[in-house]
Amino acid sequence: MDWEDYKRICDQPNVLSRWMLEQTASVCDQAMQKNLLSLCHSDPLEKPSGHKGGTEVDMFNTNIALQDVKNIVQQVAQACATGAMTEGIVVRDYSGILKAWEEYERWYATSTIST
Repeated sequence: MDWEDYKRICDQPNVLSRWMLEQTASVCDQAMQKNLLSLCHSDPLEKPSGHKGGTEVDMFNTNIALQDVKNIVQQVAQACATGAMTEGIVVRDYSGILKAWEEYERWYATSTIST
């Protein structure tokens, strides 16, 4: 895969990084944690030649049901309200992650995947 295609694919709201899936899972209920973390065991997108990142920057093309996305938005919004912070290399509040999930939810309105 070349860099242009990789970037175009990764910019889609339903393409999520391992980091985002893991951070989201950490503030969700147990059932949703299991679902999100199972995505991290699927095959990531092929990285373009010359990509220097390891598994921590894997990207996954997901097909999460709309109701589950809405549930995730609610749980991440609750994490934002309580002041939860992400862990690992990047430590920040969950507002960016919330915006990404809200974008995923809005994406359903223009996508062709079924709910």
